[in-house]
Amino acid sequence: MYLLLGAAYNLIVPPFENLDEIEHFGAVRYIAETGRLPVHGAPAEAVYHYRQEASQPPLYHLLSAGLVRLLGLRADEEDILRFNPRVACGPNAPFLYDNRAILYHNPWREHSPAQGTFLMLRVLRLWSTLLQALTVAGTYALARRTFPAHPGVSLLATAIVAFNPQFLFVASGVNNDNLVTPLAVWGLYLLLHIAEEGPSAPRLLTLGVLTGLAGLSKLSGWLLLPFASLVLIVQVLRSRPRRWLLQTIFHIGLLAIPAAVVSGWWFWRNWCLYGDPTALAPMLELVGLRGSPIYPWNEAGLVFRSFWGQIPCSFYPAGFYIPYLFLTVIGIVGLLLGWQYLTGPARRRVVYLAVWFVLVLLGWLRWNMTTPAPGGRLLFPALPAIAILLALGLYALTRLIRPLTTRSQVIPALVIPSLVIRPLVILFALLALWTAADILPAFYAPPPRYADPADVRPQQLVDAHFGDRIRLLGYDFRLDEKDRSLDVTLYWQPVASIAEDYILALQLVSPVPGDNTLIWTYDSWPGHGNYPTSAWQPGEVIRDRYRFRLPAPDLPTQAWDLQLVMYTPERGRLPAFINETPTGDRIVLHRVRIQGHEPACPESSRLTAEVRLAGSVLLTHATVVTDTGEAEVTLCWKSIAPLDDDYQVFVHLYDRSGNLLAAGDGPPMGGAFPSSLWQPGDIVRDMHRLPWSPEGERIAVGMYRLSDGVRLPVTIGDTTVPDAAIPIWPERP
Repeated sequence: MYLLLGAAYNLIVPPFENLDEIEHFGAVRYIAETGRLPVHGAPAEAVYHYRQEASQPPLYHLLSAGLVRLLGLRADEEDILRFNPRVACGPNAPFLYDNRAILYHNPWREHSPAQGTFLMLRVLRLWSTLLQALTVAGTYALARRTFPAHPGVSLLATAIVAFNPQFLFVASGVNNDNLVTPLAVWGLYLLLHIAEEGPSAPRLLTLGVLTGLAGLSKLSGWLLLPFASLVLIVQVLRSRPRRWLLQTIFHIGLLAIPAAVVSGWWFWRNWCLYGDPTALAPMLELVGLRGSPIYPWNEAGLVFRSFWGQIPCSFYPAGFYIPYLFLTVIGIVGLLLGWQYLTGPARRRVVYLAVWFVLVLLGWLRWNMTTPAPGGRLLFPALPAIAILLALGLYALTRLIRPLTTRSQVIPALVIPSLVIRPLVILFALLALWTAADILPAFYAPPPRYADPADVRPQQLVDAHFGDRIRLLGYDFRLDEKDRSLDVTLYWQPVASIAEDYILALQLVSPVPGDNTLIWTYDSWPGHGNYPTSAWQPGEVIRDRYRFRLPAPDLPTQAWDLQLVMYTPERGRLPAFINETPTGDRIVLHRVRIQGHEPACPESSRLTAEVRLAGSVLLTHATVVTDTGEAEVTLCWKSIAPLDDDYQVFVHLYDRSGNLLAAGDGPPMGGAFPSSLWQPGDIVRDMHRLPWSPEGERIAVGMYRLSDGVRLPVTIGDTTVPDAAIPIWPERP
């Protein structure tokens, strides 16, 4: 099951989208093609993109490069590493699955029979999966050695490792974590063997070689050396030999000398190149130092989530982590409650595993305090130990049920652990399978494509074009005002081959003519970054769906135009057409109402009488200022029932005889909030200006329908107002 899931992750995750895969692949390719180790600052760094991985211990890259040369694999000369200019990395959009592709992806090329660069990548991914199969087997072996009388613990611990989605994700990518983890688990296995049965020269020399190999895979592998030294000291003190100090030094020497022989050359090389045996100084110049101190608990949530499941630039939905939170909490509780039932040797083994985890944790904390590195995968050298401890806790809870059983019961107590463990193993496998089959494609799959336009039925049909090669057949639209979620599906059809990679922009802009206020924009290659326009096939129909959670603007409730733009940074926006009529450089898809804050209306301007317009609108406030050379009229409307049309507001200045001197008619808020979008409870603060004349004697306001001029009837209290004109100056109702 692990191998099948690893193969599924290999195929689902697009090329070079795994964690640090570009850099690790570049290091492997450089070694395979040049026969030398990568060096910081060399011109080749810009060609091979190995960046910080030049500082990594090179064993994984050396073995992988040897495999590449053995199989005769070669990378293409073409430039496949085209970076997505609009990738939403980091916290920019943590609530949506959009634009997570770091690189350009052409599914027609990547899904064809693998060759060149893609074949090399797939083989190296499979190689990594096979390496981590040693971790899966090592976890089972380590658990059997730790608790030989309880095979259920071994099975459950192995499942926790093999079916951890983050472990599968890493194991299906090109990454040196895939060598240090199996070396660490087998080093632990041998170390527990030594702790139980005593040290011998062959065992210590073998452990020293494993330690050196682990340290030559990743610096965290060197943690085996202090941990093994600690275990050897404890073992010597327990046996209390006469010359315990000399024996301890001898044993540690047998361990450290082969480790130094295996990897010491690499430290000497770094000292000669960088003046730093670990080569961390040039790495930190690239990745950057942490600007301010960080406390471990500040990033505990990030570490937990990325330990169980993370993809580059994002996390899975929050509900995904609930089973793993339950597993962690219950496992820890079970371990604490079951401690009393463990024998002395079993307790000692549990302590050894816990100390190894703490040691790896401290090493990660030190690194994370130096440079931002909250990835839970950095704890994977301790993953088998963590899995065994959690499995023991779950198993211990089933053991606690035994005192409640009697011989007369139908289900024997010995069956209870099996009844619990087997479903848990299946559960972890299903969670991993669900991740591979459902969640991962949501991030990386290209949008659905159709050969026949009749196969799609947009809610809103349009005949729109961008330039002469991109056609928009229609769109679907849904806005949920409660949670501010916007769901938009675009139906594209390329008319001809497209050489450029255009960026689509969905934007919310002010509907007021001449006002370019923009409150939100989403810019991306189509298909969430997974289907750039240069990969489009002429004639196909592309169903391109987006889901967003809109921001809460620091503005009053009003309308906004959802518009669509296509552009390139170099050439700017494409011209747009609807029914062959130019619409500038944009297509307005929909006018939407976005809930904002309630506008402030001065209490001093409140009307004392109830002014009602057609039973749908109240005029609650009115202010007139005439000392600026024009009359500035501010009105506050309150919606009490929906209106079926967009009404205009009239603001009229009359002389003593009732003649109209000036008018300041216009839509509410200058067109920013059409009345057809008003909902009961909305407060609309509406300002109008009109020329002032000294002969002006009174100002009256009201609403009318623009199409036929019919005014909304007005009542003040119980009195009907003639001409539906509400007097607001000099006297107010």
